[in-house]
Order: sequence, then C-alpha cells, then structure tokens
Amino acid sequence: MPKALPGIHPSLNSGELAWLATQEDVESRLVFTQSHGKDTHYQVKHGPFQNDVLSSLPRQNWTLLVQDVEKHLPDFRALFAAVDFIPDWRIDDLMVSFAAPGGSVGPHRDNYDVFLCQGEGIREWHLGDKEKVVEDRSSNELTLLKPFVDQEPQTVADGDVLYIPPGVPHWGIARDFCMTYSIGMRAPTRAELKAGAARLFDELDGVTAKSSATGTDVFYEDPDLMTNEAIPGFISGAAIRRAGNTLQKNASLDEQQVAKILGSVATDPKVWLVPERVSDDKVKNLVNELGQKSKLSVHGMARIAYCEFGATGLVFANGFARQVSPGQLESFRKLCNFRTATREE
Repeated sequence: MPKALPGIHPSLNSGELAWLATQEDVESRLVFTQSHGKDTHYQVKHGPFQNDVLSSLPRQNWTLLVQDVEKHLPDFRALFAAVDFIPDWRIDDLMVSFAAPGGSVGPHRDNYDVFLCQGEGIREWHLGDKEKVVEDRSSNELTLLKPFVDQEPQTVADGDVLYIPPGVPHWGIARDFCMTYSIGMRAPTRAELKAGAARLFDELDGVTAKSSATGTDVFYEDPDLMTNEAIPGFISGAAIRRAGNTLQKNASLDEQQVAKILGSVATDPKVWLVPERVSDDKVKNLVNELGQKSKLSVHGMARIAYCEFGATGLVFANGFARQVSPGQLESFRKLCNFRTATREE
C-alpha cells in the first residue's frame, strides 16, 4: 500500500531505539547477516546490550529489533489507529527494527498477520509460495526458511505499508539504513487455549494442554472477520465461536466458558511484561485521592478486553476474568476505549 502512512508519527530514530535496547526489561535482538560465498547465515544475539556494543556496530549487514515498543512507550499505541478495522485484542505488539545496508533477519514466515510500515530508508521484500518453501534447520535460535527467489520483489520506502497474511514466506533486506514499524497480530494456538482451559476449569473431559502428536499446532483464524467486531476491547460472539472451533470444544464447554478461556488467554501478558502488582490498600488510596477531573491511565503493559452476554458480561485484565453488572460493563467499555478512568467511572 504505497504511501499509506506518510510521515509515521510518533516515530523513533536509531539512537532512541538503541537506548531501548539497553534496558533490562526490554526484549531486543541483534541479527547479523554473514555471507560465505553463495551461502548466507544469520547469527542472533539477545539484549540488553551495552552502549559500546551498539556504537561499534559495522556499517552493514545487521538488524536491531525491539519488541513491544508501545508497552514501554505508550504514545506509540497511536500507530494502532492505522489498523482500527481489526479488534484490538488481536493486536500483539509494535516491533521496531533498524537495519544497516544488507541487514536482514532471514527468510521466514509467521502464523499471524503482520503490517510492515516503512519509516526512513528503503527495504526490499521477497515474498514466497507457502507451498514450496523449505525449512532451514541450520539455526537453533532463528526459525528460518531456505532462501527462495522472488522475480518481482517489493521495494518499500518511507510511508509504504506491506501486509503479510499468516503463513506467507517473506524476506526483507535493507538497501540502506532504514527503520520499519511492524504491527503484529495475536493468534492464540489450540495448545494455548487448552492450557487456559485446564487452568480455569479443573478436569474437563478431553481438555489437555498438549499439542498434537506431530508437534504441530492450530492457530486461531478469522478470515470471516467483520468490521463491526472492531470495537476497542470487544471480544465478539463470532470470535468466541472461532475460538471454540480452534479449541475443538466438547459438550462440557459452554459459550461463556469458551469466552472466559479466550479472554484470559488473549489478555495474558508475556512473562517479562507483567506490571508490578499494586496492593489493595494502595488502590483504595488512589481512588480516594482522585478529584472529579483527575484521571488514572491504564498501564502501557496491561491488556484489557471484555465480552457481552445480554446486559451483563465478562471483563478481562492481564489474564484474569471477572463477571460484572451492566453498569460495571459500561464503565469497562469506556476504559477499553480511552484507557483512562475518572472518579465518576
């Protein structure tokens, strides 16, 4: 989509991204492209990184990647407005990468949708046939594919957006110093949903946390997604039915149980992104201190969602679920929409 996002804002420069990569609670990686004759290999190193390591990087053949940028810098959630036709519980994170000429993370594929939004610089993307590519097992730390040929690669520049559907092989190579903002989706697997079911409901018949005997897994899919499902925080009835199909639910699971499983799994934060817990007393003090015009903001790392059953509903926060009254549900809708709360709410 040429020039779909001209002048990405907010944005990061290479120095700001490098600073994030030095932080203890930020997931970051450096991927080096190493060529030996006709063979190309990729080496990954995990952060946090020392300043002197980042400042001494060569002039080519590396990529710095930082995950979950919007959770550390909440202003960057604004970029999700570009995909407001997708339910926000399906959005996983904003990954930002800066690459030197020749930098790449290698040919690979993801089991979820990705929107690759190009900032400064030029990157060339090679797309492959999902039925013809071959896995490359030479790297233990990167899940890669064997190199493939694309006769018509896509060249993206500042403001261009490339959409990659689930399972489509892609291989990006920086042509000069460039910045890419990747909006990645969240697609719970059958194993994750079954693990959630086992955690929430004891001894359900036929529900285990194990994948199939072949080691493969099934991912949540929504090719029939409707735009009226894209309400902030809202988990639709259609999404619950899709999750039930993914889970292969049996008679022991009703719709509300499937909803509780999906909402808990979808909002469960990554283990290194769990906000520090606040004591009950501190919560009461904060609420009491709120003036009529004061606001509390939802923590950048917090994931929240809700689903409706008639006038009542279930609300979810960081993997926890609670049934609420109609009035509480309305307040939670506002919380999902604005990610702020006032004393009146």
